[in-house]
Amino acid sequence: MTRHNTFHRKFVMVSVILIGAIITLGSSMQIIANSTANSPEPLAASGNVTFTAGWTGTFIDSLNPFTSYSQLTYWINSNLYLRLVNFDTQNNSLQPGLSNSWSINYANHSAIFHINPNAVWSDGQPVTAQDVIYSLHLAGQPWSFVASYVTAITNTTALNNKTVMITFNGTLWQMFAAYIFIVPYHIWANVNASTYPGFNKNGSTYFVGDGPYILTNYVPNQYAEVQKNPRWFITTEIPKINTVIFQEYSSTSSAISSLQSGAIQGLTGILPANVPQFLNNSAYYVSKSPALEYQYLSIDVEKGSQGNPTLRNVTVRQAIAHAINLTYIAKTVYHGYATPLASVLVPTNQYYDTNLTPYSYNVTLANNMLTAAGFTMGSNGVRVSPNGTALSYTMLCNSADTLATSMAELIASNLTAIGIKVTVNAETTGSMASTIWLSNGTLGQDMDLWDWFDDTPFAPQLLSVFLSDQVVTGTSDSGFNNSTYDHLWSQLLSSSTPAETRAISNEMQQILHSQLPYIPLITVSSINVWSSAFKDINSSALGGPFGGFDYLTFITATPTTTTTTTPTNPYLGYEITIAVIAIIVVAVAAVYLMRSRGKKEAPPKS
Repeated sequence: MTRHNTFHRKFVMVSVILIGAIITLGSSMQIIANSTANSPEPLAASGNVTFTAGWTGTFIDSLNPFTSYSQLTYWINSNLYLRLVNFDTQNNSLQPGLSNSWSINYANHSAIFHINPNAVWSDGQPVTAQDVIYSLHLAGQPWSFVASYVTAITNTTALNNKTVMITFNGTLWQMFAAYIFIVPYHIWANVNASTYPGFNKNGSTYFVGDGPYILTNYVPNQYAEVQKNPRWFITTEIPKINTVIFQEYSSTSSAISSLQSGAIQGLTGILPANVPQFLNNSAYYVSKSPALEYQYLSIDVEKGSQGNPTLRNVTVRQAIAHAINLTYIAKTVYHGYATPLASVLVPTNQYYDTNLTPYSYNVTLANNMLTAAGFTMGSNGVRVSPNGTALSYTMLCNSADTLATSMAELIASNLTAIGIKVTVNAETTGSMASTIWLSNGTLGQDMDLWDWFDDTPFAPQLLSVFLSDQVVTGTSDSGFNNSTYDHLWSQLLSSSTPAETRAISNEMQQILHSQLPYIPLITVSSINVWSSAFKDINSSALGGPFGGFDYLTFITATPTTTTTTTPTNPYLGYEITIAVIAIIVVAVAAVYLMRSRGKKEAPPKS
């Protein structure tokens, strides 16, 4: 469960082998079209191979895995730290992580994890059971963004230095396995973990982790750089990419320009309108992955907040939902790569309530509802409440996400038909956060259009966003407070069967569907594009290779050339290479003809 939005990648790939005047130019495979073509065989990777991935979604808010809500941070940390276990690319089964073996006993609600005996931190210290226990302790603190994920854990015990036993309640205990990164006790115990940025800005040990990469540089609002961990201990997963840069962009257009110029080599969330130019270009691979991201409209319903109090009226919220033409938005803004949504979980989540449907687009019904509730139309076309408060609101949205901005403007236009005035403020996500979550612990906005990634389809963890204690954690941007809902969450965590879990989660989704602290808008397919200068990038993960989920992306990626820089002109390198080859071929041919004294030579194969 993290916030996101993205776009990236580019470059022209040329692999040339000149032996006996044979030239091979490989073409790329367009995964999205399910067509196959030959691509160049990778040359031996040598030197400092760098891969830069662009990002236009929510920027890095903190590199602390316990306090960050940014999807980009989660993706970076998945390369820096291990979890006890991983899920496969489809989130269906457990795979080795920090633990190379484990046993789960549902009868007595316990799980035993055996830490890889070779596991060491990047500073050479061994990874121990103490690290696991302390990390789970930090995850459960009130200030932790992931606290709700570990409430099912009842106890953690070190059976020995490399073995941990965890006892738990219910069927959802595995949420911690998917989200909780294990951090080094000998580093984190000496800092204030609630405010620690995740690295030592001024210390001689800049960063300590146990993943395939270590953090080597971070410039806020610009980029984070990671390099291969020299003490990475899983020998079957050695990265071929030495350096990875996660480059932040303030606009989609600038990210796409960088992809086309070769400044970055990978991008997710590419604009649907731009897909054809990459799909039909042999310089790129393109893939489309199931929708894990969804866009929502959050309504400030918190009592005592700074938002317009008319939004606390559920009739107003329901009228707004009926006045938004989601089908038109999905078709026009997202070119069919989006689908209207009914729940705060995405359809790929196994606990998605299939009985829910999106609110119907019905302007007449919405107007009738508001009139019946006493909201009268003013002479200026804006309704007012019975006490004279205008239904005039400000909607925040992510300025880096041009599609979300377009959607916000369309929603504002839709709402004029029912006498609601909306002013759209497109801001950076950092500015949005400071407006929404005020220093006094309350909310400060009317509405915000943002996104979540429902990236653990085996559990309905996004339902925790609406718990009454989540405003102070910077998680809830609606201020929803419902004691029945809170109680259901407690029951959900202790539910003993999947059927019971499903029934409770459905009831919680139905409460949200009726009360509308969020108006779910659309799910968005993940479109990933990357340079064919790299191959063996796994596109099977939900969300795609650059969607911020799969730590294997830069382990399996293989450079197709030894070149680590890209010309500004995307075809310049290609043209120069062809020109050089042509000169060499002509020269070789001339010499050969002179030596062969006029013999005919078969033309080279291509």
